[in-house]
Amino acid sequence: MEKININILFQKLGLKEYSLCNINITSITLNDLTKLLQKVVVTTTTPRLITTFNLDFLKIASKDKSFKKICKNSFINLPDGIGITSLIKIKYKKNIRRITGNDIFPILLQIAKTNNLKIAIVGSTGNTSKKVEQRILKEFSFLKSNLLIISPPLYFDFDEYENNKVITTILSFKPDIVFAALGCPRQEKWLYKHMGLFNSKLNIGIGATLDFFAGTKKRSPVFLQKIGLEWTWRLINEPKRLFRRYLLKDLPFYINKIITGKY
Repeated sequence: MEKININILFQKLGLKEYSLCNINITSITLNDLTKLLQKVVVTTTTPRLITTFNLDFLKIASKDKSFKKICKNSFINLPDGIGITSLIKIKYKKNIRRITGNDIFPILLQIAKTNNLKIAIVGSTGNTSKKVEQRILKEFSFLKSNLLIISPPLYFDFDEYENNKVITTILSFKPDIVFAALGCPRQEKWLYKHMGLFNSKLNIGIGATLDFFAGTKKRSPVFLQKIGLEWTWRLINEPKRLFRRYLLKDLPFYINKIITGKY
């Protein structure tokens, strides 16, 4: 039986939600986010999905009904990126804080360590996964028995045999928190589909966070993060992968929303 009322908890923390295309985005500080996740993870019995909601999420949700449903039913959508925070500023005249996967990942690691919880991480290459494991065990004094990291074959979720192998491994481990680094919307769809089976309390897609955490990719300078231009750094460093997404898809979508006001 659920021990907490999520709506009441949101009210106690004074959290505000802003709607973009009928999807609620939550404005929250890192301190309040820590309090919220700590409370939920030790009292809830209901598997919950968290998203770090960026402009690409909004664009995909505008075309993909199943993904939009997932975002509308998630526990909390965190505003990730200047695309989302600027749309909220224009629409509601409110400045809200950006929260990324890089912010929430160490928060959940610390909560898990403090409460002796089990964490499963799915995705990324073997080299990155090994470095992630080493850093977690070293910096968070994590029990190795509480940590499961799986580096499945690329697009394993489209292969029934490989997908079942991953699911079976996670079921045997019985995690409290599951991270998936598969890219949007694959990671959110995969978690939403299976989190009830895992019975994992918190579930979150973290995209490239593992690469930054492992140091296999370098995050942008802090000043670019602060002025909302971290995406330019990523574009410069990964032009082949991100040029089409950022400049040919996301930017026209963003401009269209500004011009039409339909968001």
